[in-house]
Amino acid sequence: MQHTPDLGKNSLGKPDPWAKFRGLAWWHLVLSLLPIPLLPIGGAIGGAIGAAAIYVNLSLARKPFGTRAKVLAMLGVTLASYLVCFLVVALAQNLLHG
Repeated sequence: MQHTPDLGKNSLGKPDPWAKFRGLAWWHLVLSLLPIPLLPIGGAIGGAIGAAAIYVNLSLARKPFGTRAKVLAMLGVTLASYLVCFLVVALAQNLLHG
């Protein structure tokens, strides 16, 4: 029986921060990282929403869906993250500046 390596650890036994990205196709990575521009746009709010969207997209990339369903789901998550970020920032600005 062949031993499969634990992708969550590196050779020193420390957690591997890049384990979620390893083994994905290039288009999985591109679609997963589309929410990155939310970080400078929305500050902490955009960062939190963007990080959550990246995490959801990475988990969707590993699901056994068909390619078309996976692409649509990942684009939907990205679009929803941008909409939520802009709505939350607009509401916050409206509340602060009345």
